[in-house]
Amino acid sequence: MRHLSSLALILFPASLLAACSTNLSSTNQMITCETEPNSGVILSCVPGGDGDGDDDPNTCVDIDEDGNGEPGDQSPGTIARSGNDDDDDDGDGISDDEDCDENEGEDDCDGEVDLPYDVKPQLGSSTTPIADAFAEKGAQPAAIVSVTMDGGGGSWRLAELQAGTSFVVTQADCDHEGNRDTGRDRVIVTWSNTDGSTESDHLDIRYCER
Repeated sequence: MRHLSSLALILFPASLLAACSTNLSSTNQMITCETEPNSGVILSCVPGGDGDGDDDPNTCVDIDEDGNGEPGDQSPGTIARSGNDDDDDDGDGISDDEDCDENEGEDDCDGEVDLPYDVKPQLGSSTTPIADAFAEKGAQPAAIVSVTMDGGGGSWRLAELQAGTSFVVTQADCDHEGNRDTGRDRVIVTWSNTDGSTESDHLDIRYCER
């Protein structure tokens, strides 16, 4: 169940947000962004590009309408958005297959910011469970407000979960006595949306379960 909350924001590390760039660009300048290979989430962006993403499946390009160095525009620029081209839904002159706006969590992505019931990190894999869970549903939140263990039970991997840092799943993760079952923990995640609202939901982390 979700609840509105007024908790103060605790920002996720920049690498896990939908877009994160320290290279500001000019208004309506083209930018090139690196994407996470598995989820398609935007990792970082730099000014410049020729509009074709350099044919790299792990990059995309966009017109930065508000000049903040990121593809997710907070305010409209001057680009005409006709939306009537089958290959360019947002009318910015960049084809959909190269446009960052078509990636998870960006302007034209229909993915709702939400959590699935569970996520199942596998033995030996590198995981960031909460970010991975949001990516599974389609979009990352603006920020993570808090992460707590359900009912206050246990603290397994809580430091990594609260910091949003990745880790490699070990046999100890599979075998630990979680607050739900062996190798299974339930956490309560509260996050903020781009409109300033906050939501909460639970997420079961089921290590090594197929």
